[in-house]
Amino acid sequence: MNNIRKIGLKYCGGCTPQYDRVQAVVSIKRRLAGRIEFVSYEDRDVEGVLVVVGCPTACVDIKPFEGFPVWVITSERDIGSFVEKILQME
Repeated sequence: MNNIRKIGLKYCGGCTPQYDRVQAVVSIKRRLAGRIEFVSYEDRDVEGVLVVVGCPTACVDIKPFEGFPVWVITSERDIGSFVEKILQME
């Protein structure tokens, strides 16, 4: 049985990044190894979408993800919250 959740990954355009967004995703992958797999947010089988934005403005359009759980990370501080939410879903 495959318990790995497919989470769509969407980055903002990166106009004013205040932290390393790619490194944040690497950290999440490491902390949730064996629990999630990041795939394109356009994948038909996603169970939710993680939107990684570079600043608190978070201007990325999330309307295309209606009907799915959407988590938005705006800083490195949000990483722990996202990890905890995924772990609570088990």
